[in-house]
Amino acid sequence: MTAKRKAHRVPKSSREWVEHFYANERPEALPQEGPRLSEAERDAVVASVQEFQLGESSEGRHLHWLATEYARQTGDEDYLRATEYFIREEQRHAGYLRDFLALEGFGTVKRRWADTVFRRLRNLAGLEVCVGVLLTAEIIAKVYYAGLKGATRSPALRAICGRILRDEEAHVRFQSERLAILRHGRPEVGRKLTGFLHRTLFFGACLVVWRNHGKVVRRGGLDFRSYWRRCWEEFEAAAEMMDPESYALSAHGQGSLSPRRVSNDGPDL
Repeated sequence: MTAKRKAHRVPKSSREWVEHFYANERPEALPQEGPRLSEAERDAVVASVQEFQLGESSEGRHLHWLATEYARQTGDEDYLRATEYFIREEQRHAGYLRDFLALEGFGTVKRRWADTVFRRLRNLAGLEVCVGVLLTAEIIAKVYYAGLKGATRSPALRAICGRILRDEEAHVRFQSERLAILRHGRPEVGRKLTGFLHRTLFFGACLVVWRNHGKVVRRGGLDFRSYWRRCWEEFEAAAEMMDPESYALSAHGQGSLSPRRVSNDGPDL
């Protein structure tokens, strides 16, 4: 009964995602008035914001290449367009954080080891791995930005966190539904192995984010236990959207919902 009820879920089409991202393109102006960061807030959040700004600033070349190949092999050109909008939205997030740092008198950073590891993981294989790594970061970002918003009285930073959190809700669904589509038709044992590997990656990523950004999250009101629970609650919600058994995918009959296998070969960017 449960599987039958779940199968009524319908993923957004690639065209619907294009329309969503297009409608969401208008940038928001930063509040220029109100309290600036206190000394304690600067100590807690600046280095953390710099690292997340770096993570948001990727040019997305590898993802774009994979999406181009996917569109060529499946005929789903709208997925490529949606991916291009998604990349631009991530870059807008980086711009918001860059402008905020400049407002507070700080610059951006060029390299952090955690960001380097995530970028290399995204470039390891094909579209599914790349999207899975991106989704891992997006899920944890929902918890992080909620903590960051609570860690400061700065109207500018709180407004940025609010905007990014709204966008991340859609990003998690966008990436989760694509994983369900990519995994559609895979034998159950293969899906379970993939799910185990994704959970292992998420486990490690949660620990890394706490190690590097725990000061912000604690200041935002979450101790480690609360942070850990919140992260896994978000992951489980996304896991339902990643599960191809949650959707009546075969009912759509669109190429994008039953894609041929996409090559795992790509440029090492």
